[in-house]
Amino acid sequence: MSHATHTEHIDNLVDELIALYLAQAPNLREYAQAAVAGEGTVNLERTIRHREVLRADLYRQFEHEAFRGSAAPDRADQT
Repeated sequence: MSHATHTEHIDNLVDELIALYLAQAPNLREYAQAAVAGEGTVNLERTIRHREVLRADLYRQFEHEAFRGSAAPDRADQT
């Protein structure tokens, strides 16, 4: 993969992560309000959990691409 393509791929992953964070914020607020009001939250919970799984996967991809070949040790190696 060329440097420009690699950089573009990382930029795309960052954009996807930002979009997920922005989409998640209103759902978290709505969840908090619904929970306080004693309303059902099952659909919101599913949505929030699904986005969190997507976020974690995207972040792993980002780490893999952005930090490959980095001299910094993995967190797992620090334990």
